[in-house]
Amino acid sequence: IIFYFIAISLIFIIQGYINLYEVTKAIKYAKKYHGNQKRDTGEPYYIHPLEVACTVAEYSFETDTIITAILHDTLEDTTLTKEKIAKVFGVKIAEQVFDLTRIRNNKKISSREMIKILRQQNKKDLLLIKLCDRLHNIQTVFIKSDKKKTKNHH
Repeated sequence: IIFYFIAISLIFIIQGYINLYEVTKAIKYAKKYHGNQKRDTGEPYYIHPLEVACTVAEYSFETDTIITAILHDTLEDTTLTKEKIAKVFGVKIAEQVFDLTRIRNNKKISSREMIKILRQQNKKDLLLIKLCDRLHNIQTVFIKSDKKKTKNHH
């Protein structure tokens, strides 16, 4: 139910401005590839990229930017490949999702380093996605802490 609420909210926010077919397809891919992954909060992982996309949609009405937000964790956390994203959504989106991946030269970089790189490269849309990603993580950190505390005390 939460998935459909967020999906519908996202569609209403951007209705008339973007390609809804492509956004809906991205939502289905996020749900499929994140599958049964869970966040530390206990909720399905795919809720996170949808929340990020909803926040991004408040500032950008670009189809590619919103799709990139929805898919932003797929290369890092799922079996979805850059090649598959390019085939289904186009090379630009595949490149953008890749640029948001925190793996550089086979090592994981910090969010701070990622933000610095995106600023240096003047990739404003990707910087927006990364900042919205960080915001959602910060908003849910206390839920995560409370769940872990409860789990550790039982």
